[in-house]
Amino acid sequence: MGHPAAPLMLLLLLLLLLRPAAPSTPCFAVPPDPPAQLDFTNSTQQCAELDWGPFQRQSRLLLSHNGIGALSPSSRVGPALEELDLSHNALRALPPAFLGHARGLRHLRLQHNRLRELPDAFFANATALQTLRLEGNPLPAVPPTAFHANLRRLAVPCRCDVVASVLAPCACSRPDCVAPQCRCVASNDDSFNVTDFHARECQGGVGLAIGLAGAAVGVAVLLAVTGAVWCRRRKSGTAAAGAGWGKREPSVAHGQPRYTSRAAEMGTADGAAAAPDYENVFVNPCSAAAAARGWTPGRREERYSPQVPADDDYFLESEAVAGDQPIYANTPGPGEDIYITPDQ
Repeated sequence: MGHPAAPLMLLLLLLLLLRPAAPSTPCFAVPPDPPAQLDFTNSTQQCAELDWGPFQRQSRLLLSHNGIGALSPSSRVGPALEELDLSHNALRALPPAFLGHARGLRHLRLQHNRLRELPDAFFANATALQTLRLEGNPLPAVPPTAFHANLRRLAVPCRCDVVASVLAPCACSRPDCVAPQCRCVASNDDSFNVTDFHARECQGGVGLAIGLAGAAVGVAVLLAVTGAVWCRRRKSGTAAAGAGWGKREPSVAHGQPRYTSRAAEMGTADGAAAAPDYENVFVNPCSAAAAARGWTPGRREERYSPQVPADDDYFLESEAVAGDQPIYANTPGPGEDIYITPDQ
């Protein structure tokens, strides 16, 4: 049998789970009938998420320096709001439709937050916007919908990517276009004209990067050519020095070319180099006529065939006269020579 108090404890646990959660403490003490202008600047140190419900009828709302981390997802600027200051907070994002009804908004300050992206259509309905401050945010660009005809002042971070995104709208060349005053603000609060800053800091950097890339390519090509030439010279020097297989050695005193083939030499136990495994010496006539008709290794004719007698002596039958027959010397090891001589 179970414990008699078990059903009661389960019932209490169920009631605790179904009990409505206590409302979270609001970030600001907004009166029931708030005035049209509210200034809550530096009123709290921490506001994880701001409930936008009480701010629907204001024309001026100042909420800077409050550590606001986010706005409630349903937050919308009312059509009566003309000035909104959310600067110096911890906002990482804003609801996509936050300015969907901001037809009367003229001044918007969002500087010194943590905004990383604003949707392209974020400012589409803020057609009355005159002042927009975005400096101090890691934004990569300013949405193009921010540049309405009424925009007069724009501030962005002094970074080449975000400055490049506003160059064309800030230098409008149409006769009916009045370009806004666009400035970028550095981390030390120094401000610069965006066109001047881009020309001084960004174009030079691009040219330098291109120049460095071209120099790197040139160095790579030079190294490749130098390596190829060095390898070719090394091969030529190796062949001249006699390394490798099938090297040609200097002619002997009677002017006949001498060819030697050696296997790779290996060191002996006492460190001395071993003698070559074998040696092939071709002796050909020196005269041009004899060289022209001289015997070529591997030549096969019906009347030339190697004979292998039973006594293990090797002979090479040939109708060549004395002096025209090549002589071969195969040397398996030092002091051990095997000669094959023509059958006279």
